[in-house]
Amino acid sequence: MDNLKTTAFYLPTKKIIHETKIKNSGSAYLVDKDNFPALDNITSYALEIWEECMRIPHWHPNAFELGYIVSGEIEVLIWRSAGETAMFTLSAGMCWFIPQGALHSLNNIGKEKAVLVVGFSASRPQHLDLPVAYNGIPVVIRDVYTSPHSELRKWTGVMSNPLLGAYSVNPDVKKIITGSPYGFNLAATPPLFDHADMGSVVWAVKNNWEILQDISLLRARLKKNIARDPIWYPDSATLYVVTKGHADFHIIISGIDPVPFQVNYLDYIFVPAGVLHTFINTSAEDFEVIAFFPKANPLPEVSLSVATGFFPGSIRNAALTKFGGENLQGEPLKRLNNTTVTPYLLRIK
Repeated sequence: MDNLKTTAFYLPTKKIIHETKIKNSGSAYLVDKDNFPALDNITSYALEIWEECMRIPHWHPNAFELGYIVSGEIEVLIWRSAGETAMFTLSAGMCWFIPQGALHSLNNIGKEKAVLVVGFSASRPQHLDLPVAYNGIPVVIRDVYTSPHSELRKWTGVMSNPLLGAYSVNPDVKKIITGSPYGFNLAATPPLFDHADMGSVVWAVKNNWEILQDISLLRARLKKNIARDPIWYPDSATLYVVTKGHADFHIIISGIDPVPFQVNYLDYIFVPAGVLHTFINTSAEDFEVIAFFPKANPLPEVSLSVATGFFPGSIRNAALTKFGGENLQGEPLKRLNNTTVTPYLLRIK
């Protein structure tokens, strides 16, 4: 924790970010480049929407949106144009995608608080809530909209985005089952890795969710005493958001001591492209983390074990035992289990 160059990539959210609370509606942790300078073309908000409340209709002029439901049930409404609209419901473990500039709302239709992590393809995403938009329109134009009524014409509105507000749930909504290309069920997606005693890794990218643009995500679940194989992504940065439990995070940067630090629920970790890193779940409960990528189709992760195993033994041994002109003894990787496929998760005990 004392190494500032290392911890610059880490945001202990609840200790640093002031929680935005909306009376009787919910709360949010709003993270962008202003309070997490390491970010580059990606960010994510942690959002809690209370029962019978909604994320007020809004749009993002400069960013695509990709969200994941940690818990609860929501209804998503999207208006992109007269010929392209969508209305569908999602539950825990599912995702949604919002095109840049599309008006949309997220409505809690369940009987518990909905907890969401929402990713954006910009370091400083812009938000324009519907009340703010109407407040900026000249009164003479509002009069055209509302004539002969006076409510909207006289409405003074707000200057800042209200974020959340009340929503009256229509019971009939739950009877409507709709399929939409903007919704995605991770549970129905073939995982990259799945093991009952170790955990799972699954991702939503353009290869399996064609509608995505400029953003994608991966979910990793680790059982106790399980680690992510040390990896890097060769062409994409990664923004991690912890959605369950806690773990030790390691980031390996040349010239900096690799001091691990614990990451907790809703903490953020930004890893630049090509930087080696890993998580180790040393807690007694399951650990879950969502990774957002600022690309729709990032190259698959590069596993340190697989990449190292690619080289002949003579090269590996020379690199590790004679580096810097030193003559060290032994064969440090003689038990390396060479494979061409990343193991994704490793058992550490």
